[in-house]
Amino acid sequence: MATLEQIIEEARRLPVEEQRRLRAALETLDSNGEAQPANQELSPQKPQSLHVNNGDDAIRQLRMEWLKSHREEDGGQYVALDGDQLLAVGPSYRIAREKALAAGKPNAFVTYLSKPDEIAEMGGWA
Repeated sequence: MATLEQIIEEARRLPVEEQRRLRAALETLDSNGEAQPANQELSPQKPQSLHVNNGDDAIRQLRMEWLKSHREEDGGQYVALDGDQLLAVGPSYRIAREKALAAGKPNAFVTYLSKPDEIAEMGGWA
């Protein structure tokens, strides 16, 4: 039988969409591990957070890890990501965005990925 730590590690390896499905399935369980009917209120033992991010923090972390690890090969270009999956690369935001849309990902994260040795300039300051 797998330990909780092993199960958590396996869940972390799932693609983002599968992690969302797992989270949704777990949220439907009551304190005895039984599935609740869809219309049943959550028990008082499960306080609901006022801030629900629906996995945004996990997705943000995946993106940051991808950006850090791909600076050498894709630095100096715009990249479009779906979680930690590269959808498109382009010389401009518009081109990367259009490629992501063509791939069927209208909510792709598009950003400029600086080169490892690139120094950002803002307002004429270096």
